Formats: sequence, C-alpha cells, structure tokens
Amino acid sequence: MADEPTFSVDAFLEGDRLRRGVELRVGEGALTYDDLVLSLDEVFWTSRRAGLLLVFATGYTVAFRASEERLDELARTIDGKVDGGGLRRALLETLEGESIVCHGGVAASGKVGGNDVGEPSRAVRGLHVAVFTRQALHLFARQDAIRVPWPMEVARETEDAARPDRPFLELQGSGAALRLLYLRPEERTAVLAVAGQAPSGSADREEAIEMFARREVAGPTPARLPEFNTSAETIRVHAEREAARLPDDLRQRALLDGDFFANHFRELGETALGPLLFRKSAASRARSLAKAVEAMDAGALQDDARAASLNSLGRLAEGYGRELRRLLQGKRRAQRLEERLRLSDALRESLQGRFLAPVHDLAPQLQRLERAQADLIVRLERLEEGPPEAEETELDAAAEEWHGALVLVDRDFESAWGELLAEIGQVWADNLLPGLVEAAAAPRQRVPEWIKLLMIGLITLLVVATAVLVLLR
Repeated sequence: MADEPTFSVDAFLEGDRLRRGVELRVGEGALTYDDLVLSLDEVFWTSRRAGLLLVFATGYTVAFRASEERLDELARTIDGKVDGGGLRRALLETLEGESIVCHGGVAASGKVGGNDVGEPSRAVRGLHVAVFTRQALHLFARQDAIRVPWPMEVARETEDAARPDRPFLELQGSGAALRLLYLRPEERTAVLAVAGQAPSGSADREEAIEMFARREVAGPTPARLPEFNTSAETIRVHAEREAARLPDDLRQRALLDGDFFANHFRELGETALGPLLFRKSAASRARSLAKAVEAMDAGALQDDARAASLNSLGRLAEGYGRELRRLLQGKRRAQRLEERLRLSDALRESLQGRFLAPVHDLAPQLQRLERAQADLIVRLERLEEGPPEAEETELDAAAEEWHGALVLVDRDFESAWGELLAEIGQVWADNLLPGLVEAAAAPRQRVPEWIKLLMIGLITLLVVATAVLVLLR
C-alpha cells in the first residue's frame, strides 16, 4: 500500500455524490478512495476533458478533477496499469464498416428513440464515450451502447446563457434530441461537417483504417533527441584542466601521486553529473518519444542532481580523510593531529552550500523543461490517439521547445560543474593541501607504537611476577 501512487482529487462516481479532496490510490488492480474500490481490469477508455479525467469501465464511470499537471500524471499512472487495448478494440469492432471521424469523453443529456412504432424513447444523461463516424453517433457507457444515425435535422454549436465559456453541440433528428458537452472546438467542427450529411453506403479501404488510433496502426512515435555536450570526455577535460592549476610543490610536499587530482576531480564529476549522463543514455536508447521524455523527466532530474551533488561532496571528504590518515600513520600524536586537521564542520557546511548552489541556479531551466515536457506529452497523446493521417505540426513545435529546454539544461549543468570545480580546487589549495603538507611533515614516533605496547606489557608482567615471588617467601 505504501508504494501505491496517491493523488488528492475531487471524485465523482456516477450514482454517488461528489467527494471533494479525497486521497485516490492507484494500485495494481484497483482505484481506491474513501470506502470505494473500483477495478482497473474493467477500464476500457480514459479521456482528458475540460479539467477532468474521465475513466470509463464496464461496471462504472468516474470523473476526477485536479490541476492539469496532476491529472496528466494520474492519467499516465492509470494507463500504465490498465491493459485496456483489448476492451477498446472490442468496442471499436462493433463499428466495422464505419469510418471514425473523432472520439472522446462527453457529458450527454437528452433522449433517443421513440420514432418507430411501439418504440418508447429513453433518457440519456451522464458521461459517455462518444465515437463519431461518417455514418452515425455512438455513445458508450458501462455496458450500454447507443447508436444515432445521421443525418440530423438540427446540428449546431450553441451556448448556455449561464455558461457562455462552455459551448455544447446540439443534435436533433432520427428520433434523438441530444446535447453534448466537453467536445473540443476542432471536434465540434468535424462533427458538424458530417452530422447533416446522408451516410455513405460503405467505407472504402482507406477510410477503414480511421477506425484505429494512430498508435494502433503506426506504433509509438520514435524518439528524437538533440545533440548534448556533457559527456565523460568533458568531465575528464574539466578535471585535468583544474588539476593543472593546483600548486605542484604543495602536491609533492603532501606526498600525493602526480595524477591524484586529475583522478580525484574526474571521480567528483562522474558522481555529480552521473544522473544527467545516465538519463541521457536511457533517453537515447528509448524506443519511443514518450519513453525518452520519461527518462529526462525534469522533476526527477532535479532530485537526482541534488542527491548527486551531496554524494560528490561525500567523495571529496572521503578522499581527503583517506590521504590524511595515510600520512599520519606512525606519526607522533597522530590522533590529535587528525582531529585538528580533519574537514571541519564549518568547512563542510560551507562546501555543502557551494555544491548545492548550481542545482538551485538551474531551477529556471528545469522549470522550463518541466513545462515543455508537459506540453509535449499532451501533444503526443493527442496525436497518437487521433487518426493515422493527423498532422504532426503541433507535435513538432512542442518537440522543438522540449529540445531547446534540454539543450539549456545540459549546457548549464556542464558550465555549473566547471565553475564549482574551480571552487573545489581553491578549497584544496587554501585548506586541504596545507593540512596534508602538515601531516606529511609531522615527526615520526621514535619507537613504533607496537614496540611500546609490548614493552609496557613485559614490564607489567615482571612487576606482577616479582610481587608474587615476594609473597611466596
């Protein structure tokens, strides 16, 4: 239960009251909030509409309301746990021979039927999946299916005087009188273009493919990534350049190897920039654009960068402490010297602030990346859920914005590390190297410690033996 994603949402289950501010848990097999458990195995459709996430299942229909970002995250989480492809295809197979124009979740009200002799009309109310074909309107909810054939006597877009910002589609004809809310402007235009026309006799082979969404026919959109600068090579170049700036006489007096600082700085760089390199590698291997975006998630990248910066500071402290202990082996008052020369709490706190400063400075670039990836995900989902021949113009523009944000993050990560590494080199020159030089110059013990301990033990043993002999006399 602790690992289940949780979202704070307003929830409306049809047949139940509106529940505000509930904690929705998305488990492996169910959606759970308050006392309700909704099976995910029954879900056949999800739809993002008008600030809502609509979830359609064979046993229930539920709508969730939250911020756009949270709803996008919730939709991705649910879709990742639902294998609704089979149920959706089974639903679409009932439309065989018809050519789909558009589809999505709607709020429907009105009536259908009642024209034929003896056929009573039936009320229609609530949330439905609306599938518009060139031949008819289809409404699906739970296990119910309604078909209203074209043409309509009245098909128009109109507004509610109380809510002019929420235009709806009004359809009258073929025994139906319906109002449909939540359709997007382009969808309303497309429906009006076919609703008043007599249905064609049959769909040809080219039209039949429109029954399927783009992702079902063409597969996922391939990943497209920009050129990145930060790499293992740039980390090495930064390390060697900074190592060359340190005073060589201090390094020699501290008894450090000639390549100590080049290796040390490279290790710090690999630790600090490791998450960025790892995520770029994962994105480059991604088989779809959606997976590449997931690999370069801005929020996760910021969290990784903060943790990696602190890990890099830990590596610096470990490296200094290791060399200090090495130089103090066999020295007089080694313990006292180590306590005095170790990395002080004040210096560690100062270094922590310096290590985290680049992550804080990158906040604007990461926020831009977060906005770009959110827009790209929306455009990508719309394209892949739409017809196979849909234009990619909007997706291309969103991808370009995402690429630009990625390039800025990559560039600023590298430049921030170069600046931080210069500060780290200065700390070594001003504080740490002098400490190692002092440890190296400390006088050695005249008698090895182990010999001192052995002599003390022998003297103690002789004193005890003498006392025993005196007592025995």
